[in-house]
Amino acid sequence: MAEWSNATVCKTVALTGYPGSNPGLSTTNSPLATLIKTFYSIVYMAETEEKKQEEGVMMYVVGAIIAVAVVVASILMWPRQKSGTQTTSPTPEQNVVSKPQLTKLACENQWYNPVIGIPKFYLSAEGGDVLEGKTVECTFTLTKDKDVILTEKITGPMTVAPERGGTTFRCTSKSLENIPQGVPLKMTTTIKNEGGQTASCSGMATFKSQ
Repeated sequence: MAEWSNATVCKTVALTGYPGSNPGLSTTNSPLATLIKTFYSIVYMAETEEKKQEEGVMMYVVGAIIAVAVVVASILMWPRQKSGTQTTSPTPEQNVVSKPQLTKLACENQWYNPVIGIPKFYLSAEGGDVLEGKTVECTFTLTKDKDVILTEKITGPMTVAPERGGTTFRCTSKSLENIPQGVPLKMTTTIKNEGGQTASCSGMATFKSQ
């Protein structure tokens, strides 16, 4: 009985791959051996493919980390402005002029301003006088080839201006319509003070709405 048990144990040990009277499955061409080989081949291929995928994912992760590091390094190395330094465009220099002392009633400047979005315009003029009046009468006239297009009369206040030795004024009309645009017009401003004295200034203007 003992000898039969030992023989069985020896044959069982032989199945693990050692030579003996019963050869292992790897040394036979039985269907079971072929099936086992195929199974292990499939498992091996699956593990190999999984490792390749893991390596590919790892390469993408490493590449992304490198890209982020490059961007961060570029930002840190980008030259920065020194504190207190501003990059503003320089303001063009303008000539500073002094206005002369007033010696008589004078119309010094005239201009127009368009009304935004509407074809209307404001007419303005300014000047000064040696008389200490309270108001001055301003008459705006627009002409084209000697034909009067528009006449507007308003009254403007006088302001004491000791720095110029008299008084100054500024007249501005209400918004005016029906003024031809895109053609040269002659603008004339006539000033009349409280003493009945008059002065005028004129110039060409081409009106354009905005």
